[in-house]
This record gives sequence, structure tokens and C-alpha cells, in this order.
Amino acid sequence: MVRLKVGACLAAEDASPEDEEDDWSTCATFRCLRWPSDRLANVTPGMRAAIEVATQLGLHVDDAVVIQETNHTVVWLRPYPIIAKVGTRSGSAVALNHEYEVASALTAVGAPVAPPVPDMRPIRDLDTGFLVTFWTRLDNDASAVVGEVDVGLSLRSVHEAMARITVELPNFRVGLERTRVALFDDARMTALSTEDRVFLRSAFSDLMRSLDGFTFPEQGLHGEPHEGNCLSTRAGLRWIDFEDACRGPLEWDLAFLAEEARAVFENVDLPLLELLMTLNSARVATWCWVQARFPEMRRHGESHLSLVRSRWRQ
Repeated sequence: MVRLKVGACLAAEDASPEDEEDDWSTCATFRCLRWPSDRLANVTPGMRAAIEVATQLGLHVDDAVVIQETNHTVVWLRPYPIIAKVGTRSGSAVALNHEYEVASALTAVGAPVAPPVPDMRPIRDLDTGFLVTFWTRLDNDASAVVGEVDVGLSLRSVHEAMARITVELPNFRVGLERTRVALFDDARMTALSTEDRVFLRSAFSDLMRSLDGFTFPEQGLHGEPHEGNCLSTRAGLRWIDFEDACRGPLEWDLAFLAEEARAVFENVDLPLLELLMTLNSARVATWCWVQARFPEMRRHGESHLSLVRSRWRQ
């Protein structure tokens, strides 16, 4: 376990007017020593923020390695077993604060999740304004053969733990509404052809109307439990990325799982599950096409668009 003492160099600062939507009560801003400027010359703003904040905390980062740079900038602060997650998008501070609060609460009740680094709350970098969160790095064995039943049982444990925490969770429809806004914004969907845009908008709108015809109990959900958010560690499966943690029907989380994993859950509404699987593909396709400048996102966008075509019937 990583434990670091946050020194006196941390000074809380109110959010600027343009960031009023963000809850900065969990953040701090640095006004201390800097990493040598020549070492920061060729890094992205997100990586710079991670390094600068880590340096102010007294970490001597020898070799910062970017793990991901799509939705956020994710950096391994080597040689420490610490991952820094940097919110570089507009409004991302809200999501990262939410993720931190949910993961901290789940860690406290023993859920199988990757924990935040103890005693290191979300911190705002002064120069960029980016929010940085710190996570205990877990070794993921990408070659491990993980049974789908084990994935289902592990997610079920997360659900059981979420029933015991008191963090406020938004309704899953909040995320769907964000998707609708992005999908109907031509400026954000320029990578998708006009014909495909019309199709995806029609499918999404129809699926949302169909959803209104269902009634269902709601519970705490991971929000996006796809295979990339489940790590295979020596201690067992561990879940990451709780930015989309929400309240909604069990079937929303199950829409991400393989059939064998879904089989461990009881009282599943199969028509609702079928609808949500297609709606989720429409949602994923939307966000992938928003970020189609990344080849991987474009590939995923094409894949999920094809899934919507194969499943949706007007």
C-alpha cells in the first residue's frame, strides 16, 4: 500500500468562475517547487500536470509513462506504484471527483476495486487548471485467462458493496442525455458521414422512447463494466474507472457483459437487457465518433455502429 504525507505546500483555492460547475472542495492547488523546465519541454499538458503535481508532493518521478491519452491523460509515475489520472476535458473535474468519492467508499467496504492512493485527494494543478487524481497501480496480467463467470461474480460483489455506500449517484439517464446532446451536435460529429449520423440519431431516439415504456428497480451500478475496466491481479479481479457510476437497472451493467457472465445474476429482464445492449452500443458509437481522431476510437466506433445496425429495428 502506498502512503504519502501531503506537505504544507498544498493550499486550497476556490474555483475560478468558469469552473463553478466543479466541486473543488476536494481539491488543492500548488504554489511550490517545479520540475526542471527542460524535462517538461516535450510533454503534453496532461502529462505536465501529472508530473508537476507529483513533484510538489515530494515524489521524485524518474520516468513518467503515459498509459492512455484519450478521455483523460493517465500516467504511471515511475518508479512509484502510482497512477496519475488527469482531467483534460471540459467538465472532467466533476467526473474525476465523483470517481474518487465512489472508489474511496467502495475501498472502505472491501469491494474488489483499484483503490485511490491513501491520503492523496484530488488536486488541481495551478498552471493548467487540470484536476489530478492518484491511484494505486495494480499489475494487470493481460495474458491471464479469466472465466466470464468469475467476471460476473466479481461485478456482483461490486453491486453488493455499492448498496452499502452513501455516495450520491446520478441516474443512468444523465449519461444518456449527455450522449444525446453530443450526438445531435454536428460540430462534434463531423467524423461521421451525414447518412450514418441520420441513422444513429434515429436509432438512439427510438431506443430512448422504447426505454420509457419499461419500469424497473434501480440500484448502484459501475456504469461501464467492460473488459477494459476489469484488471486481473494476483489478488483477483479488480475494477477501475468509476466515473460513470450511477443508479439504474441491473440490466444496464449487464449490457456490457458476456452471456456467461450475465448468467450469475438473477431476475434479469431479458427484453430490457436486449434494448439496453443496443442503446449502449449507440452510446459508445457516439462517443467514439466524437473522438475519431484516435484510430482506436474510430475502430470501436465503426464496430458499435455495425452492432446498432444489426440489432435495431424501426
